[in-house]
Amino acid sequence: REMASTSRPSVSASAMSHLLLVMVRDYHEKGEAGRRQLEEMGAQLGARLAERYTKNRPRFTEHTEVVLWTCKEFWQETFGKRVDNLKTNNRGVYVLTDVAFAWMSGLRPFGGDTEEESWALMRAYAESYGSFAGGVVRGALESLGLRCAVSPEPTGCAAASDAPEEFKPLGCKFTVRLATGLGFGGVA
Repeated sequence: REMASTSRPSVSASAMSHLLLVMVRDYHEKGEAGRRQLEEMGAQLGARLAERYTKNRPRFTEHTEVVLWTCKEFWQETFGKRVDNLKTNNRGVYVLTDVAFAWMSGLRPFGGDTEEESWALMRAYAESYGSFAGGVVRGALESLGLRCAVSPEPTGCAAASDAPEEFKPLGCKFTVRLATGLGFGGVA
């Protein structure tokens, strides 16, 4: 039986999920320093992925072209679907929203002595997952010429008292702020 080939090698979702779980768990225990390390590792990964995904396409010439490519092509290849929503203020700030972020799909309230503690622990871990993912996004954008800061914000992490009866997957909102005073490619 012949298997269909894809243009890019891929990692199984379960292997990626386990890798993220172990990595985030280990660095989460280091607090803010661990989240910064997760972001830097994510940035390195994002830069490598963006370079791989764009090696056979013409160079980008505008900010919006890079952001749109990131929301469509990069997001699909990296996170398994396109961004659900993109907003901009047309002054260098973009908000990318993924309402059911794949890399946080396995997170559930856990480990606390009370339900509220379990939800708080899940929110804290969601922030660490967001740090890594935000780094991936920043690394991709910077490797394509957009110097920026990316602030991830997990969504759907309501308090236990506000939680719906059926748990819904967590989302993440990424606020991208382009560096000011720079032209495309980081050149004044």
